[in-house]
Amino acid sequence: MRPRHLVALGGLIATFILAGCGGSSSSTSTSGEALSKSEFLAQGNAICAKGEQEIQAAGKKVFTSSKAPSQATQEKFVTDTIIPNIQQQIDGIEALTPPSGDESQVNAITDAAQSALDKTRSDPSVLTDQGGGTDPFAQANKLADAYGLDKCGSGNG
Repeated sequence: MRPRHLVALGGLIATFILAGCGGSSSSTSTSGEALSKSEFLAQGNAICAKGEQEIQAAGKKVFTSSKAPSQATQEKFVTDTIIPNIQQQIDGIEALTPPSGDESQVNAITDAAQSALDKTRSDPSVLTDQGGGTDPFAQANKLADAYGLDKCGSGNG
């Protein structure tokens, strides 16, 4: 769940994804039965990869010119596309039943991602060129990468 999805869209919204991911897989565990770690990682990474693809596709439609988009355009993209997509990713990961014994690790990832997303919701400029360069998703990305959610963490890309 990590907005590192700031994909070099016109050179700005460069890779930013959040360790939490988007959408949900059709084979998620809804019975409450814990997934194996490999099943959890496969489903979680699929959620994040789908979210990343959706953000990339939307970015290609919005950022069509070779010149850098305005700050207002970037922030609108963050608000209208990135934030809802990342929320979907977080919700998708949270809908999975983590492997037995890994619940606290997974909760730490989704909590860090949700916190970063809430910060982004309050100030979309944190994900744009004018945002000061501090990645609000850094902690979520680090936790996701360490756990193996590499399509959700900074290994994505």
